[in-house]
Amino acid sequence: MRHGLMKWREDELSQADVLSRQYRLQQAMETHDLDGVLIYTNHVRSAAVTYLTGFSPYWSDALLFLPATGKPLFATALSKRVGNWIKSTNPTSDIAHSPRPGELIGEQMVAIGCRKIGVVELDHIPGGLIDEIAGVSNAQLEDASAIFAAVRTVRDAAEIALVEKTNQIAADAFASAPTERNLVGDVTEALELYVRNAGAEECYVAIAPDLKKDTRLARTKGQVALGETFAIRLSIAYNGVWIRRTETFARTSGESSFQSLALWANGLSNGINPSKNLSSQLATSSLPAGVSISRWTLEAPLGNRPLEAIATMENEVVRPLPYGVLTIQLDTKQGPVVLARPIGLYLSLLSVGAAT
Repeated sequence: MRHGLMKWREDELSQADVLSRQYRLQQAMETHDLDGVLIYTNHVRSAAVTYLTGFSPYWSDALLFLPATGKPLFATALSKRVGNWIKSTNPTSDIAHSPRPGELIGEQMVAIGCRKIGVVELDHIPGGLIDEIAGVSNAQLEDASAIFAAVRTVRDAAEIALVEKTNQIAADAFASAPTERNLVGDVTEALELYVRNAGAEECYVAIAPDLKKDTRLARTKGQVALGETFAIRLSIAYNGVWIRRTETFARTSGESSFQSLALWANGLSNGINPSKNLSSQLATSSLPAGVSISRWTLEAPLGNRPLEAIATMENEVVRPLPYGVLTIQLDTKQGPVVLARPIGLYLSLLSVGAAT
Protein backbone atom coordinates (compact mmCIF):
# COMPACT_ATOMS: atom_id res chain seq x y z
CA MET A 1 0.00 0.00 0.00
CA ARG A 2 1.27 3.44 -0.88
CA HIS A 3 1.30 5.67 2.17
CA GLY A 4 2.04 9.17 0.89
CA LEU A 5 -0.52 11.92 0.38
CA MET A 6 -2.08 11.15 -3.01
CA LYS A 7 -3.46 14.37 -4.43
CA TRP A 8 -3.34 16.47 -7.56
CA ARG A 9 -0.53 19.05 -7.49
CA GLU A 10 -1.16 21.41 -10.39
CA ASP A 11 2.01 23.36 -9.65
CA GLU A 12 4.17 20.23 -10.09
CA LEU A 13 2.32 18.45 -12.89
CA SER A 14 -0.38 20.47 -14.61
CA GLN A 15 -3.35 19.26 -16.59
CA ALA A 16 -1.74 20.94 -19.61
CA ASP A 17 1.37 18.75 -19.10
CA VAL A 18 -0.75 15.59 -19.04
CA LEU A 19 -2.91 16.62 -21.99
CA SER A 20 0.20 17.22 -24.11
CA ARG A 21 1.29 13.63 -23.43
CA GLN A 22 -2.11 12.31 -24.43
CA TYR A 23 -2.02 14.41 -27.59
CA ARG A 24 1.40 13.04 -28.58
CA LEU A 25 0.08 9.49 -28.26
CA GLN A 26 -3.02 10.41 -30.27
CA GLN A 27 -0.75 11.77 -33.02
CA ALA A 28 1.09 8.43 -33.03
CA MET A 29 -2.28 6.62 -33.30
CA GLU A 30 -3.02 8.56 -36.46
CA THR A 31 0.34 7.58 -37.92
CA HIS A 32 -0.27 3.90 -37.16
CA ASP A 33 -3.97 3.85 -38.10
CA LEU A 34 -5.20 3.10 -34.58
CA ASP A 35 -8.58 4.10 -33.22
CA GLY A 36 -7.36 4.07 -29.64
CA VAL A 37 -4.81 2.76 -27.15
CA LEU A 38 -5.65 0.53 -24.20
CA ILE A 39 -3.51 0.20 -21.07
CA TYR A 40 -3.95 -2.23 -18.19
CA THR A 41 -2.82 -1.22 -14.73
CA ASN A 42 -2.40 -2.79 -11.31
CA HIS A 43 -0.27 -2.14 -8.21
CA VAL A 44 3.07 -2.96 -9.83
CA ARG A 45 2.27 -2.10 -13.48
CA SER A 46 0.93 1.42 -13.14
CA ALA A 47 3.58 3.60 -14.80
CA ALA A 48 2.02 4.00 -18.26
CA VAL A 49 -1.32 5.09 -16.84
CA THR A 50 0.44 7.47 -14.45
CA TYR A 51 2.40 8.99 -17.33
CA LEU A 52 -0.74 9.65 -19.38
CA THR A 53 -2.95 10.88 -16.54
CA GLY A 54 -0.76 11.98 -13.61
CA PHE A 55 -2.83 9.54 -11.52
CA SER A 56 -1.11 6.77 -9.52
CA PRO A 57 -3.54 3.83 -9.51
CA TYR A 58 -3.01 1.09 -6.96
CA TRP A 59 -4.74 -1.70 -5.03
CA SER A 60 -6.90 -2.76 -7.98
CA ASP A 61 -6.88 -3.81 -11.62
CA ALA A 62 -8.13 -1.14 -14.00
CA LEU A 63 -8.08 -0.12 -17.67
CA LEU A 64 -7.34 3.19 -19.35
CA PHE A 65 -8.68 3.68 -22.86
CA LEU A 66 -7.42 6.70 -24.84
CA PRO A 67 -9.35 7.14 -28.11
CA ALA A 68 -7.77 8.73 -31.16
CA THR A 69 -9.73 11.88 -30.35
CA GLY A 70 -11.32 12.99 -27.12
CA LYS A 71 -10.89 12.22 -23.42
CA PRO A 72 -9.55 8.99 -21.96
CA LEU A 73 -11.84 6.63 -20.06
CA PHE A 74 -10.55 5.08 -16.82
CA ALA A 75 -12.58 1.98 -15.93
CA THR A 76 -12.17 0.34 -12.56
CA ALA A 77 -13.84 -2.41 -10.55
CA LEU A 78 -13.65 -0.20 -7.45
CA SER A 79 -16.97 1.09 -6.16
CA LYS A 80 -18.23 4.65 -6.67
CA ARG A 81 -17.40 5.28 -3.01
CA VAL A 82 -13.86 6.18 -4.08
CA GLY A 83 -14.95 7.80 -7.32
CA ASN A 84 -14.68 11.39 -6.10
CA TRP A 85 -11.12 10.78 -4.89
CA ILE A 86 -10.13 9.15 -8.20
CA LYS A 87 -11.64 12.07 -10.12
CA SER A 88 -9.79 14.59 -7.98
CA THR A 89 -6.46 12.90 -8.74
CA ASN A 90 -7.27 12.05 -12.39
CA PRO A 91 -8.99 15.19 -13.67
CA THR A 92 -8.35 14.71 -17.40
CA SER A 93 -10.19 11.37 -17.64
CA ASP A 94 -13.76 10.20 -17.46
CA ILE A 95 -14.17 7.70 -14.59
CA ALA A 96 -16.37 4.60 -14.84
CA HIS A 97 -17.09 1.91 -12.24
CA SER A 98 -18.15 -1.66 -12.94
CA PRO A 99 -17.41 -5.18 -11.70
CA ARG A 100 -16.67 -5.83 -15.41
CA PRO A 101 -14.43 -2.93 -16.48
CA GLY A 102 -13.45 -4.64 -19.73
CA GLU A 103 -17.08 -4.69 -20.79
CA LEU A 104 -17.35 -0.95 -20.18
CA ILE A 105 -14.30 -0.33 -22.34
CA GLY A 106 -15.66 -2.60 -25.08
CA GLU A 107 -18.95 -0.72 -25.09
CA GLN A 108 -17.05 2.56 -25.49
CA MET A 109 -15.15 1.09 -28.43
CA VAL A 110 -18.44 0.14 -30.09
CA ALA A 111 -19.97 3.56 -29.40
CA ILE A 112 -17.19 5.41 -31.24
CA GLY A 113 -16.79 2.83 -34.02
CA CYS A 114 -13.33 1.44 -33.20
CA ARG A 115 -11.84 -1.04 -35.65
CA LYS A 116 -8.23 -1.42 -34.47
CA ILE A 117 -6.92 -0.83 -30.95
CA GLY A 118 -3.31 -0.73 -29.80
CA VAL A 119 -2.62 -2.32 -26.44
CA VAL A 120 0.42 -1.55 -24.30
CA GLU A 121 1.98 -4.86 -23.20
CA LEU A 122 -0.89 -6.90 -24.59
CA ASP A 123 0.54 -10.18 -23.25
CA HIS A 124 0.22 -8.94 -19.67
CA ILE A 125 -3.50 -8.11 -19.70
CA PRO A 126 -5.52 -10.74 -17.79
CA GLY A 127 -7.47 -13.00 -20.10
CA GLY A 128 -10.70 -12.27 -18.26
CA LEU A 129 -10.53 -8.59 -19.21
CA ILE A 130 -9.80 -9.47 -22.83
CA ASP A 131 -12.83 -11.77 -22.83
CA GLU A 132 -15.00 -8.96 -21.44
CA ILE A 133 -13.92 -6.63 -24.24
CA ALA A 134 -14.34 -9.30 -26.93
CA GLY A 135 -17.81 -10.11 -25.62
CA VAL A 136 -19.14 -6.72 -26.73
CA SER A 137 -16.65 -5.41 -29.33
CA ASN A 138 -15.20 -6.82 -32.55
CA ALA A 139 -12.30 -4.37 -32.55
CA GLN A 140 -8.94 -5.91 -33.42
CA LEU A 141 -6.41 -5.77 -30.57
CA GLU A 142 -2.69 -5.54 -31.40
CA ASP A 143 0.39 -4.82 -29.34
CA ALA A 144 1.36 -1.14 -29.23
CA SER A 145 4.17 -1.30 -26.68
CA ALA A 146 6.76 0.05 -29.12
CA ILE A 147 4.48 2.92 -30.16
CA PHE A 148 3.92 3.93 -26.55
CA ALA A 149 7.62 3.60 -25.72
CA ALA A 150 8.50 5.96 -28.59
CA VAL A 151 6.05 8.54 -27.28
CA ARG A 152 7.37 7.98 -23.75
CA THR A 153 10.88 9.06 -24.74
CA VAL A 154 9.75 12.67 -25.27
CA ARG A 155 11.14 14.62 -22.31
CA ASP A 156 9.09 17.33 -20.63
CA ALA A 157 10.06 19.89 -18.01
CA ALA A 158 7.48 18.72 -15.46
CA GLU A 159 8.76 15.14 -15.41
CA ILE A 160 12.43 16.11 -15.18
CA ALA A 161 11.64 18.53 -12.33
CA LEU A 162 9.85 15.70 -10.49
CA VAL A 163 12.80 13.36 -11.08
CA GLU A 164 15.10 15.99 -9.58
CA LYS A 165 12.81 16.50 -6.59
CA THR A 166 12.47 12.76 -5.97
CA ASN A 167 16.23 12.33 -6.20
CA GLN A 168 16.72 15.19 -3.75
CA ILE A 169 14.41 13.49 -1.25
CA ALA A 170 16.61 10.39 -1.47
CA ALA A 171 19.83 12.41 -1.20
CA ASP A 172 18.55 14.30 1.85
CA ALA A 173 17.48 11.01 3.46
CA PHE A 174 20.96 9.54 3.04
CA ALA A 175 22.52 12.75 4.39
CA SER A 176 20.43 12.30 7.54
CA ALA A 177 21.49 8.65 8.07
CA PRO A 178 22.40 7.83 11.68
CA THR A 179 26.10 7.73 12.50
CA GLU A 180 25.64 4.93 15.04
CA ARG A 181 24.87 1.82 13.03
CA ASN A 182 25.36 -1.75 14.06
CA LEU A 183 22.22 -3.43 12.76
CA VAL A 184 20.37 -3.12 9.45
CA GLY A 185 17.37 -1.57 11.17
CA ASP A 186 19.49 1.19 12.69
CA VAL A 187 19.79 2.71 9.21
CA THR A 188 16.95 1.42 7.03
CA GLU A 189 14.15 2.36 9.41
CA ALA A 190 15.44 5.93 9.77
CA LEU A 191 15.80 6.32 6.01
CA GLU A 192 12.28 5.12 5.25
CA LEU A 193 10.81 7.38 7.95
CA TYR A 194 12.60 10.38 6.45
CA VAL A 195 11.39 9.59 2.92
CA ARG A 196 7.78 9.10 4.05
CA ASN A 197 7.81 12.35 6.02
CA ALA A 198 9.15 14.15 2.94
CA GLY A 199 5.95 13.26 1.07
CA ALA A 200 6.97 10.27 -1.05
CA GLU A 201 4.02 7.98 -1.68
CA GLU A 202 6.18 4.87 -1.93
CA CYS A 203 9.53 3.71 -0.61
CA TYR A 204 11.31 0.38 -0.92
CA VAL A 205 14.56 -0.03 0.99
CA ALA A 206 17.06 -2.71 -0.04
CA ILE A 207 20.45 -3.40 1.52
CA ALA A 208 23.62 -5.42 1.05
CA PRO A 209 24.55 -5.72 4.75
CA ASP A 210 28.15 -6.83 4.13
CA LEU A 211 29.59 -5.87 0.75
CA LYS A 212 32.69 -8.01 1.20
CA LYS A 213 30.47 -11.08 1.38
CA ASP A 214 27.69 -10.22 -1.09
CA THR A 215 26.92 -7.14 -3.20
CA ARG A 216 23.32 -8.11 -3.94
CA LEU A 217 20.69 -5.72 -2.57
CA ALA A 218 17.52 -7.10 -1.00
CA ARG A 219 14.94 -6.35 1.68
CA THR A 220 16.50 -7.58 4.92
CA LYS A 221 15.28 -7.87 8.50
CA GLY A 222 16.36 -5.11 10.82
CA GLN A 223 18.16 -7.32 13.34
CA VAL A 224 20.84 -8.47 10.89
CA ALA A 225 24.33 -7.22 11.80
CA LEU A 226 26.09 -4.81 9.47
CA GLY A 227 29.50 -5.65 8.04
CA GLU A 228 32.46 -3.32 7.78
CA THR A 229 30.98 -1.82 4.59
CA PHE A 230 27.39 -1.97 3.36
CA ALA A 231 25.21 -0.47 0.61
CA ILE A 232 21.61 0.75 0.78
CA ARG A 233 19.26 1.40 -2.14
CA LEU A 234 16.22 3.65 -1.91
CA SER A 235 13.56 3.13 -4.58
CA ILE A 236 11.04 5.91 -4.10
CA ALA A 237 8.08 7.47 -5.88
CA TYR A 238 6.93 11.06 -5.63
CA ASN A 239 3.94 12.29 -7.62
CA GLY A 240 4.12 9.15 -9.72
CA VAL A 241 7.81 9.52 -10.67
CA TRP A 242 10.21 6.76 -9.60
CA ILE A 243 13.95 6.87 -9.05
CA ARG A 244 16.58 4.77 -7.32
CA ARG A 245 19.56 6.05 -5.38
CA THR A 246 22.17 3.79 -3.79
CA GLU A 247 24.96 4.73 -1.38
CA THR A 248 27.81 2.78 0.19
CA PHE A 249 28.76 3.31 3.84
CA ALA A 250 31.39 2.21 6.30
CA ARG A 251 29.92 0.92 9.55
CA THR A 252 32.46 2.94 11.53
CA SER A 253 34.65 5.94 10.70
CA GLY A 254 36.95 6.25 7.70
CA GLU A 255 34.50 6.58 4.82
CA SER A 256 36.09 9.63 3.18
CA SER A 257 36.94 7.61 0.07
CA PHE A 258 33.29 6.55 -0.20
CA GLN A 259 32.27 10.20 0.00
CA SER A 260 34.58 11.10 -2.88
CA LEU A 261 33.12 8.30 -4.97
CA ALA A 262 29.61 9.50 -4.10
CA LEU A 263 30.55 12.96 -5.38
CA TRP A 264 31.86 11.35 -8.58
CA ALA A 265 28.54 9.54 -8.97
CA ASN A 266 26.65 12.80 -8.42
CA GLY A 267 28.41 14.19 -11.47
CA LEU A 268 27.00 11.38 -13.59
CA SER A 269 23.48 12.81 -13.16
CA ASN A 270 24.52 15.86 -15.14
CA GLY A 271 27.32 14.42 -17.27
CA ILE A 272 25.96 11.17 -18.69
CA ASN A 273 23.41 10.84 -21.50
CA PRO A 274 21.39 7.61 -21.04
CA SER A 275 20.44 7.66 -24.73
CA LYS A 276 24.05 7.28 -25.90
CA ASN A 277 26.71 4.60 -25.46
CA LEU A 278 27.36 4.38 -21.72
CA SER A 279 30.57 2.38 -21.84
CA SER A 280 32.38 5.07 -23.79
CA GLN A 281 30.98 7.85 -21.61
CA LEU A 282 32.00 6.10 -18.39
CA ALA A 283 35.46 5.38 -19.80
CA THR A 284 36.08 9.12 -20.10
CA SER A 285 34.60 10.07 -16.72
CA SER A 286 36.96 11.29 -14.00
CA LEU A 287 36.97 8.10 -11.94
CA PRO A 288 39.46 8.36 -9.02
CA ALA A 289 42.78 6.55 -9.40
CA GLY A 290 42.84 2.94 -8.23
CA VAL A 291 39.09 2.49 -8.83
CA SER A 292 37.55 0.48 -11.66
CA ILE A 293 34.04 -0.33 -12.83
CA SER A 294 33.18 -4.01 -12.54
CA ARG A 295 29.55 -3.82 -13.73
CA TRP A 296 26.70 -1.45 -14.42
CA THR A 297 22.97 -1.61 -15.14
CA LEU A 298 20.75 1.00 -16.77
CA GLU A 299 17.02 1.23 -16.01
CA ALA A 300 14.40 3.59 -17.43
CA PRO A 301 10.62 4.08 -17.69
CA LEU A 302 9.23 2.99 -21.05
CA GLY A 303 6.15 0.88 -20.33
CA ASN A 304 3.90 -0.26 -17.52
CA ARG A 305 6.71 -0.79 -15.00
CA PRO A 306 8.07 2.34 -13.28
CA LEU A 307 11.64 1.27 -14.10
CA GLU A 308 12.79 -1.60 -16.29
CA ALA A 309 16.26 -2.90 -17.16
CA ILE A 310 17.40 -1.48 -20.50
CA ALA A 311 21.10 -2.31 -20.75
CA THR A 312 24.04 -3.78 -18.85
CA MET A 313 27.80 -3.63 -19.13
CA GLU A 314 27.71 -7.04 -20.83
CA ASN A 315 24.76 -6.20 -23.10
CA GLU A 316 24.95 -2.59 -24.21
CA VAL A 317 21.70 -1.35 -25.77
CA VAL A 318 21.45 2.21 -27.04
CA ARG A 319 17.99 3.71 -27.48
CA PRO A 320 16.21 7.01 -26.77
CA LEU A 321 15.21 7.38 -23.10
CA PRO A 322 13.48 10.19 -21.18
CA TYR A 323 15.89 9.68 -18.27
CA GLY A 324 17.63 6.72 -16.69
CA VAL A 325 18.83 5.22 -13.44
CA LEU A 326 22.40 3.97 -13.56
CA THR A 327 23.62 1.47 -10.96
CA ILE A 328 27.40 0.94 -10.84
CA GLN A 329 29.57 -1.49 -8.90
CA LEU A 330 33.13 -0.30 -8.36
CA ASP A 331 36.23 -2.24 -7.30
CA THR A 332 38.32 -0.30 -4.76
CA LYS A 333 41.13 -1.05 -2.32
CA GLN A 334 38.49 -1.20 0.44
CA GLY A 335 36.36 -3.67 -1.46
CA PRO A 336 33.24 -3.35 -3.63
CA VAL A 337 31.27 -0.10 -3.71
CA VAL A 338 27.73 0.13 -5.12
CA LEU A 339 26.23 3.47 -6.20
CA ALA A 340 23.12 4.43 -8.19
CA ARG A 341 21.94 7.77 -9.56
CA PRO A 342 19.30 9.05 -12.00
CA ILE A 343 21.08 10.26 -15.14
CA GLY A 344 20.30 12.47 -18.12
CA LEU A 345 18.79 15.30 -16.11
CA TYR A 346 20.86 18.01 -17.78
CA LEU A 347 19.69 17.28 -21.32
CA SER A 348 17.72 19.69 -23.44
CA LEU A 349 13.96 19.30 -23.07
CA LEU A 350 13.68 18.76 -26.80
CA SER A 351 12.47 15.32 -27.81
CA VAL A 352 15.08 12.59 -27.64
CA GLY A 353 12.81 10.17 -29.45
CA ALA A 354 10.26 10.32 -32.21
CA ALA A 355 6.61 9.74 -31.34
CA THR A 356 6.10 7.46 -34.29
